[in-house]
Amino acid sequence: MKKIIIITILIFSANIFAVDKSIFSEIPEDDSVQTFNPFKLASLSLIPGGGQLATKHFTKGFLFLGSEGIIGWIAVRQRQDYHKSYQNIYRWQDSLSTKRNDAVSPSDTIKWKAWVRDTMYSANKIAQAEFDMKLNRARFYNASALFGAVGIWNLLDAIGISGHVSGVENPNPRTAMALSAIPFSGAGQFYNGEWFKAGLVIATQTAFVFGGTQFQIMMRKSEKYREELATDSNFLLLDRVDRNDVWRDRYRNAAQRRTMFFWYSVIFYIYGMTDAYVDASLHNFNKKFDITADFDPIDNGVAVGFTWKF
Repeated sequence: MKKIIIITILIFSANIFAVDKSIFSEIPEDDSVQTFNPFKLASLSLIPGGGQLATKHFTKGFLFLGSEGIIGWIAVRQRQDYHKSYQNIYRWQDSLSTKRNDAVSPSDTIKWKAWVRDTMYSANKIAQAEFDMKLNRARFYNASALFGAVGIWNLLDAIGISGHVSGVENPNPRTAMALSAIPFSGAGQFYNGEWFKAGLVIATQTAFVFGGTQFQIMMRKSEKYREELATDSNFLLLDRVDRNDVWRDRYRNAAQRRTMFFWYSVIFYIYGMTDAYVDASLHNFNKKFDITADFDPIDNGVAVGFTWKF
């Protein structure tokens, strides 16, 4: 539910913050268009939100600054968890090494069987610890990819608000939608001159597909680890929980995250096409729906008329 709320906020924010003249931009609403050096704004945006703050787009600036700060903090925490997970691997490796040094004679059937089971248990734990380490690494990669994607979004928006770039004069809705069907491009939004939304589409589609791919890899790794352990006949000495359940749970966890990320990428893919079509359709909304009054004297009287362009 929380993730659905986050996606809703992102889409809502994209449509609100994309408006150049609004209370959010804190730029006077007049017909003048102030231009800035796009390269300078892009350089300033190497610090998240720098280009937006320099042009008084304060809400956008703090949005990018806050987002990158939070995502960066998450990435650092994930990196710490990733490196800490090595300690668990070393602990079980030491345990397995100790057990192998304390090997018992096969002639003592009971002790030998217990020893074989314990060594197999430690080997299984090492495999689980390695999987968990790689899972933490995947999470770190995902957070880093999202940090980079939002950074690209930030740069594109900074260039967009420079006033030196714009879309086509009369965009065709079908063309805009077709261009937006090109994944990871934001082409439909660029066509409409919506650089903020283009950055959002590129960032979300790229980050979510990358994340889903990472968890797809982890699904395969969980299967591979279990298959390699199962080649040892002693693997059957382990309890069902250690032999099957722990690996099934890891597989399901990776599968759920994979599916979640891919669904998010589909949502923003559909959003990109829909948004491009709607924006192109409403591009000249103010011109098409222009109501004007006309007063002309006719035969010593006054005629009143209205013109509605649509």
